[in-house]
Amino acid sequence: MSEPGKGLIFDIQRYSIHDGPGIRTLVFLKGCPLRCQWCCNPESQRFAPEVEFRSSLCQQCGRCLTVCPRDAINRDLAVVNGAKIDKSLCDVCGLCAESCPTGTLRVVGRWRTVEEVLAEVLRDAAFYRRSGGGVTLSGGEPLAQAAFAGELLKACYLQNVGTAVETSGLVGWPVFERILPHTELFLYDLKHLDPDEHERLTGVSNRLILENAQRLVAAGARLVPRVPLIPPLNTSPENLAATADFVASLGLKEVHLMPFHQLGKDKYRRLGRDYQLGEARGLRDTPEGGALLRLARTAFARRGIEVHIGG
Repeated sequence: MSEPGKGLIFDIQRYSIHDGPGIRTLVFLKGCPLRCQWCCNPESQRFAPEVEFRSSLCQQCGRCLTVCPRDAINRDLAVVNGAKIDKSLCDVCGLCAESCPTGTLRVVGRWRTVEEVLAEVLRDAAFYRRSGGGVTLSGGEPLAQAAFAGELLKACYLQNVGTAVETSGLVGWPVFERILPHTELFLYDLKHLDPDEHERLTGVSNRLILENAQRLVAAGARLVPRVPLIPPLNTSPENLAATADFVASLGLKEVHLMPFHQLGKDKYRRLGRDYQLGEARGLRDTPEGGALLRLARTAFARRGIEVHIGG
């Protein structure tokens, strides 16, 4: 259940040099309407706090068993990951995590006010000024928490902190209208150009996403498309060409290509979830992946679009 006037945050990363220009603070908002098969932040998907379990850190001390009021912790101290917590019983009270001496159990997601997050962002204001950086809202889908995201962007903007939003674009246009005056950059995901394939891979159609991209550009927003490269799901020459054509049709001259990696694989185990692409290899880990990355770069470059690899 949401808390009025607060946003559900699952991480804040300082001193980032990705996800926008300069040195940045990344604020990760929890909750996303998409279910991308390759998602590297599964802890961002659900619109509620949850508990993760890192079996590699567990000392089997049993303290979590003594404090859980709902008997949701498996009494087998040697059990690993998904079997540790009965999610049907757990109400995410956090007592197990508080009692854990090693950080094996951790609550992911905390309700925080705009003022609390702003205070943390402003700790690095001097670095933003010197580097041309600022704050980037990410997720999940940060605009799914539209009211909180809008207020946080406005508060940062009024403090002379550069503002950026990393978004799937899957929100109503009034949300974009609300944040446009206080958002200097949109890092905009383009996952697949075919609406049926997009729905198969993410659970939703891309029609609203493409429409919002067109409207943002028409409204004068600075938009940089981000294209995840997930072989073979969206890396066919046909889809790469269609994506490059769409970016060119918007009059944009820059794109970020995001090679598939496995950095989020362990997160699925900690949360007790299955990962569909768990056996796939990272795009940079094979000669075939390198060739595919060159193919993708060429598809955009031949249309006069500057290509950056990564954020």
